[in-house]
Amino acid sequence: VNAITLNRNAHRMKAEAIPHIFEQLKSEFRVNKYDIVGHSVGGKIALVTVALFDSEVNQIRSIVALDPVDQHPVEFTNDLLKQAMLGGSNGDSKKSNLSLASSKADITVTFTDCGGIVGKKHHAREIQKKNPTIKLVLHRNAGHMVYVDDGGIISWKAFMGKGQSADRNDAVKAEALHLIKEKAMKASITGSASGKASGVMAKAKKEWKSAKADLKELGDEAQKKGNAVAGAAKF
Repeated sequence: VNAITLNRNAHRMKAEAIPHIFEQLKSEFRVNKYDIVGHSVGGKIALVTVALFDSEVNQIRSIVALDPVDQHPVEFTNDLLKQAMLGGSNGDSKKSNLSLASSKADITVTFTDCGGIVGKKHHAREIQKKNPTIKLVLHRNAGHMVYVDDGGIISWKAFMGKGQSADRNDAVKAEALHLIKEKAMKASITGSASGKASGVMAKAKKEWKSAKADLKELGDEAQKKGNAVAGAAKF
C-alpha cells in the first residue's frame, strides 16, 4: 500500500484490519490500550482507523503520524467548497471528509515540506487545519523519507525529496524519535498509575468485605448474648 495505489479502498481495508489485530493482542497479552506510529500512508491509515473504528471503543490511546499523505483516495482534505461549486460534476463531489474531532486519542502529526510527490493540499498541515484538536509538529526543510532508514539505490527514499541537508535530516529524525519515546513514557506512566489505582481499590474492597464480615459476626454474637439474658430474666 502506498500513496499512488490504484485500489481506492486499500487504505480503508488496512485500517479496518487494525481493530482485529487489537483483539488478537488483547486475548494473547491482555492489553486494552494501543499506541500507533505510522509514516506517510501508514500515518494516514492510523488516522483513518481512529476516525472510523475507534469512536465507540476508545482503544487507541495515542497516534504519531509522521508526515501523513492523504492521497488516493483523499479522506481528510477534500476541498468541500470546490466540490459544492462544481455541483456534482466530478466523481468526488459528494464525498465528505473524515473527522478526528470526536476521538479521545492523543494525536500528533508531523509535517515536512520536501515531500516530492506529496500533494500540497493533502499533507499534515491541511489535515490539522481541518482537525484543529490534533497537534502539529513542523519539520521544515526535511525530506519526507527522513524518518526511515536508508533503503538502497532503488527505493522510495532514493528519489523522494532529500531536504535541506543531512544535518537537518538527522536533527529531525532525532526529534521524531524523542517524540515517540515521550508518548511511550507517558503511556507507561498512565498504565502504571491506572494499575496501581486498581490495586488500591481492590485492596480497599477486600478490607471492607472483611470488616463487614467481622461486624456481622460481632452482631450475631451480641444478639445471642442478648437473647440469653432475656431468657434468663424471663425464667
